[in-house]
Amino acid sequence: MPKSAHHFAEGDRVRATRRTEFPDGTVLRLMDLGYLLIRWDSDVLETAHHSELTKLRDDSARA
Repeated sequence: MPKSAHHFAEGDRVRATRRTEFPDGTVLRLMDLGYLLIRWDSDVLETAHHSELTKLRDDSARA
């Protein structure tokens, strides 16, 4: 799935909308079929579908 179809890019800060207990994360790689490789701030790597994520604005990202 091209980047334009989901508006995420490598380096974007994201949040899992349905998993509120998860920390914020960073997109490491765009993958096929709309999946992204995410490194959550807890140092966990996971693939997640773009429909499960929300992009964070710069001023809402946690330090």
